[in-house]
Amino acid sequence: MNAYIEPIRTAVFVFPVLALVLSIPALIIQYRRYGSFIFWRAFVLYSFIFYLLTAYFLIILPLPDVATVAKFMGPKYNLVPFMALRQFLATTPFNLFHPATWLTTIEAPAFIQPLFNLLLTLPFGVYLRYYFKRSLPQVVLLTFSLSLFFELTQLSGLYGIYPRPYRLFDVDDLIVNTLGGLLGGLIAPGLMRAFPSREAMDAESRERGTQVTWTRRFVAFVVDYVLVAGLLAAVATLVMQLFGILPFMRQWRLDYIISTFVAFVWVPYFNHGQTIGKRLVKIRLVTLAKQRVGFWRLLAREFMIYGVAFPLSWVFSQQLTALMNGAQTDITWALFIISLIGMAFLIGNFLWEVVTRHGVFFYDEWLHTKQISVVAPDQKPV
Repeated sequence: MNAYIEPIRTAVFVFPVLALVLSIPALIIQYRRYGSFIFWRAFVLYSFIFYLLTAYFLIILPLPDVATVAKFMGPKYNLVPFMALRQFLATTPFNLFHPATWLTTIEAPAFIQPLFNLLLTLPFGVYLRYYFKRSLPQVVLLTFSLSLFFELTQLSGLYGIYPRPYRLFDVDDLIVNTLGGLLGGLIAPGLMRAFPSREAMDAESRERGTQVTWTRRFVAFVVDYVLVAGLLAAVATLVMQLFGILPFMRQWRLDYIISTFVAFVWVPYFNHGQTIGKRLVKIRLVTLAKQRVGFWRLLAREFMIYGVAFPLSWVFSQQLTALMNGAQTDITWALFIISLIGMAFLIGNFLWEVVTRHGVFFYDEWLHTKQISVVAPDQKPV
């Protein structure tokens, strides 16, 4: 039993990291398709990822020592079908008409191993039928493909890490795994009655997709600030280094100025109020009258964010660190107090918007702008 518990425990530890890595791509896909990411859909998709991760660990763990594997002399594969059935009949006392033999049979390795292979892919068939809306023939084909991937992973010695396979490639595993997926596909309709249907999830997602949520705005910000502006800053740094003006650039933070201007002003001005991140999650910046935001208003808005609010937080952090390290000069105290007042305003504005759920920060309030969703309630997923 420990051979099954350890892989599951490993999956539990690895899953949060994998989920974090996949969160931004997953959110982008859902926001592009529906404009929202509802709880039940998140539960289904992340549980599916956890299931696949657990199944993968179950077929590769525990990892033996490479030197030990190199000494293996046994067969690498079995291409004769139904060997497991013959072994089951030969090594167990099973008799269908004698219940006294059943308990002994289910404790035998010849029964446990095929049962494990059946249960390994049964959830896969359920997910394919329930959420991905696959037909039974497609379930069989996809389950067979998943099982083949598992078996080839074992046959390759974990992609060449080991000098030879440390587990047997078995055609019976392909058969039983595929049967498990088919069984999952057959029982899925009965299970589906207890949970929201895919159609219900899609309808709720599209309805909520007309709202511009905090998470949706945050995903757009991560794409724009971390990926787009980060890449632009790296390119600007490289160009200025080639021209020999890198010290000047760093002194005036030209990499930051250029990258944020291009990502948050230049691109949305020529793209109808959409940065690359906003375009991905289908939101747009407009005036309160839902008209296009002009260049100077757009420049003023982004300057308040990336020319005032962000630098203010940097100054506050630097001066606080300096004061804690004993550099208590008049200039340090003056900059700290000024930045503290600014930070108090920013944090207060943020908390007020969280409490009221108004969703309009000071820069949008002052410049009469807002962000809207470009997903229609009746829009079909793309």
